[in-house]
Amino acid sequence: AEELSSLGFWHRETHQLLAYPLIVLLKGVLTQWVLDEPNNPIPHKWLGFIGEDITSYERALALEPTDEICLTQVTLSHLNSVDFQTHHLSESVLLGDISRAKDSLASAQALIARLQTQESKSRLQNRYDYYLSMINCWEEYSTLAGDEPFPDWCAAKGEQFDFWSIVYYQR
Repeated sequence: AEELSSLGFWHRETHQLLAYPLIVLLKGVLTQWVLDEPNNPIPHKWLGFIGEDITSYERALALEPTDEICLTQVTLSHLNSVDFQTHHLSESVLLGDISRAKDSLASAQALIARLQTQESKSRLQNRYDYYLSMINCWEEYSTLAGDEPFPDWCAAKGEQFDFWSIVYYQR
């Protein structure tokens, strides 16, 4: 289960390397392994991958604080949370609240600092910096009493973000 999960993790681009029936089998094996050895970080980590379950990654990280895979995946979870909260800023709407976004960013930063692999650390730090800048701009923008859309306001300040294109369909 460990070898197959690792193979799937490192070769995600390989179409159906882990076919659905194998994923179901691995999930069952890893779930049982977690029950049999709750203090072993290995089955938690791979259950996090196979089950797409961030809490399993977090449990593995609690057991093995230096695991690069778990550090990276939990960091990505925090950054993806901010990405979700900001994906309507092109319409001047933040989903959620600013304090939740800042908490996610703070958690991501703490995890990034623990990474040893420079490539991962640099890539995640760049994403962190991007979202921190966006959230800081939103915080400033949201205190203003203007009608200017957030993307235009950012552009006028010289800030450049990749805003989502929003398309609404009507029948």
